[in-house]
Amino acid sequence: MKKILLSLVLIISATTSWALEVECTPGNLANLVDDTSITSLTITGQMDARDFKFIATELDALTTIDLSGVTIVEYSDHSKPLFNNDVDYPENCIPTMAFFGKKITQITIPSNTRAIGMAAFAGCDQLVNFTFPEGLDSIAAYAFTATKLNNIVLPTSIRYLGKGVFSNMSNLYRVTIKPSNELVIPESAFEGSKIVYYVTLGPNVVAIGDRAFKGTNRLYGLSFSDENNIRHIGKEAFLASGINNFNFDQATAVTDIDDWAFAQSKQPSATIPANITHVGKGAFYYATNMTSYVPNAASDSIADLLLAGTAVNNDVTAGTEISNIGRYAFYNTPITTLTLPSTTSYIGELAMAGMIDLQEFTIDATEVPALGDNVWLGVKQATIPLKVPRESYEAYSTAAQWSRFLIWADEPQFIYGDVNQDGFITAADITALYDILLGVSDNYLETADVNGDGDITAADITAIYNILLGVDKAPGHNKKTNDSNDKIIAQGFVIEAGKTHNMKVDMTNNAQFAAMQLDITMPQGLTIDNVTTTSRASNMTMGFNEIEPGKWRILIHSATTTSGKEGTMFNITVKADESFNGNETITINNIIAVEPNELVHEIDDIDVEVGTTTGVKDINIDNADNGPVDVYNMNGQLIRQNVERNEATTGLPSGIYIVGGKKVIVK
Repeated sequence: MKKILLSLVLIISATTSWALEVECTPGNLANLVDDTSITSLTITGQMDARDFKFIATELDALTTIDLSGVTIVEYSDHSKPLFNNDVDYPENCIPTMAFFGKKITQITIPSNTRAIGMAAFAGCDQLVNFTFPEGLDSIAAYAFTATKLNNIVLPTSIRYLGKGVFSNMSNLYRVTIKPSNELVIPESAFEGSKIVYYVTLGPNVVAIGDRAFKGTNRLYGLSFSDENNIRHIGKEAFLASGINNFNFDQATAVTDIDDWAFAQSKQPSATIPANITHVGKGAFYYATNMTSYVPNAASDSIADLLLAGTAVNNDVTAGTEISNIGRYAFYNTPITTLTLPSTTSYIGELAMAGMIDLQEFTIDATEVPALGDNVWLGVKQATIPLKVPRESYEAYSTAAQWSRFLIWADEPQFIYGDVNQDGFITAADITALYDILLGVSDNYLETADVNGDGDITAADITAIYNILLGVDKAPGHNKKTNDSNDKIIAQGFVIEAGKTHNMKVDMTNNAQFAAMQLDITMPQGLTIDNVTTTSRASNMTMGFNEIEPGKWRILIHSATTTSGKEGTMFNITVKADESFNGNETITINNIIAVEPNELVHEIDDIDVEVGTTTGVKDINIDNADNGPVDVYNMNGQLIRQNVERNEATTGLPSGIYIVGGKKVIVK
């Protein structure tokens, strides 16, 4: 029984919280504490650094400490540092690392404390509440890092905060700093304190240091109790923070915003006032909530990566004096309209890469700005009109990278290539061009000249194809023609009223073509009943229409090219009625063929002689005048040479021929 009772006493002794109250004289605390397992300690009297050293090294079980009745006196020992490398410990100061890593949950410091040393409470991960006494002047670096404080209210007496002073605090929610003297929020002050939600700053806070609020991803915003007198915002000050209400219009004292200051934050907009003369590299990099950015109108540069990855969609540079646009400055932004001022002289590498929403682009600089590599990588420049000064048209049209835009010296009314004016360049624009070319419609004439050569032809269809297919060049704006040896060939023929005839239209060509058009003017009594393409154009789309009385237009096009370089292209079914008198001419003219690169071949006109069977007796061969003759078709091609006149047409297909200088019809 005695053994059982003894065991219980030992267990109770081991688990009981031991509290101790002592009145101390400087350096004497170690002599007043017999049991180092105490969990609660109240001290009155005087302490110095030696007493804090005893607590730090010997009282590992301490959770509660009350120093409200203590006066901290100075102490120096240059022969033996007590904390870190410190040898001088001023009065009314909590020494460096005094409670570092302790499991204290509650502490009351003397009301006359003027300073808290470096890392004094760092790592006290059970410390939830702390009262900062009025009169506190400074808190050194990392003093409260990694504690569990949830609310910080600093006294108005505070003059200095050290680096990382409240960093990596997992429980900190609200902060109030309203000093009566100028104060800088230091480097990394709240870095990594992820759930900080609301921060109130008084008017005497004059700067926010590098990384001060980095990683405070729940930060709702800053509240300035009276006005904003901040003069400087440091590097990465709000990087990856949740800030969403910094009002730059009210930041009338700020002169500079350093690199990455608001990068990856939730800041939705920024209008930079005249007093801010410097906005650093990547200041708003991938701040994905940001939809508007208005620079200082007098600013001469847009920094590298400034708006990369944001949702900014306003005309950022309009009305500015920007001369230099840095690397990746507008990378992947959804800007639709951009106006670069006359002062623009340089655009950096990939500055506008990925701007796939860009629709209208103007530059007022008469001298072509220098460019870094791949400025518009991923942008379909061929679909975007670029307005340039008239006197600089040729310079931009031949300049590397610039020439890929649709360059215009006058303000375009529509997106070039958007024939039907619906805001997009699609196959529907090809259909709209077809209707114009075939005379079905006279709508959209002002936008139908896609390649800007002054004519509306099949070349404009090829230009649209090049836009849609992303050819790495913009359509030209000067008519590009080729002295062509290509020929269209059609044999003359005879036809009776009420009958039809299949007129073959052949083409011999050197190049291969992606589009072709021609006009056919029929004499009185003849009409086109049908048009079909042959295997040479089997992969092409074909249309024909009577564009005016007696005049038909035939049009073919494809994203690929014609097959082969000779042979029949069209079979045209010609129909005669009773009004056809015979001995007439079909004219085929306005013939163009277009290469895939939009090079236009203008092909010579031809005439096709057409007769009737009733006129054959009037054009018979005079057998009496026999002898060797040459035989030509109606296109002037020699088909028989030095043959007897009475055998000149034997075996020839029906048509009209020139035999010995006379016109002959073969039935």
